[in-house]
Amino acid sequence: MSSLQALIIDDESLARYTLKNKLAKFPLVNVIGEAGNIKEAIKRIHRLRPQLLFLDIQLSDGTGFDLLERIEYSGHIIFVTAYNEYAIRAFEINAVDYLLKPISDKRLKQAIERLDNIEKKEDNVITTRLGYSDRVMIINKKAVNFIIVNTITYIRASGEYSYSYTTDGKKYLTSKKMSEWEMILPEQYFCRINRSVIISLDSIIRFEYLSSRTAEVVIHGEPHPVRVSRIYFKKLKDKYLL
Repeated sequence: MSSLQALIIDDESLARYTLKNKLAKFPLVNVIGEAGNIKEAIKRIHRLRPQLLFLDIQLSDGTGFDLLERIEYSGHIIFVTAYNEYAIRAFEINAVDYLLKPISDKRLKQAIERLDNIEKKEDNVITTRLGYSDRVMIINKKAVNFIIVNTITYIRASGEYSYSYTTDGKKYLTSKKMSEWEMILPEQYFCRINRSVIISLDSIIRFEYLSSRTAEVVIHGEPHPVRVSRIYFKKLKDKYLL
């Protein structure tokens, strides 16, 4: 397996230097650049196209979450932070791991091993797209379910797993990643609205515009509106003429 091209984003130069040295021990990761704030990070992500971000949450000009709202990025993310209160939100956007500073060698090794497992799994994904009336097999530890694609209302990431919600009010836990779902779902019926949610277009009740650049979407069976990130909102507008 070839190494993953990585970008370190942290507003502390010493933290970037220390992490880069630690990562030199892992052949899977090749650090190709650094950034100290959101503005620099956006430029380097567009220019370098990294496959992996080591992303600090508290940056000098915003947060790591603010950065992700401003770019279209489908690669891997490992959060690196001194604060533990953002862990739930980090995994909701499908992060590989969440490392607390100071980073121990043991925790970094665990994160890289997790990343390696994800990469191996994605290499074996069958990319044939499903039809809208096809059945998709969802396997978890307790059962095997066969769900008709057109009954899925939306899919939400949950750490290394995802939940599929259906028109009958049920939800199914599966080990499929969001990138896997994007590759197999029929793209004329499903779209991603942020890093952690894919929706069925047939499940949309209405859009609620928050500004000219973003909105919330009300989905059948979901009591709370779901935020559409700025980059995905632009794609939705362009594709579906909203």
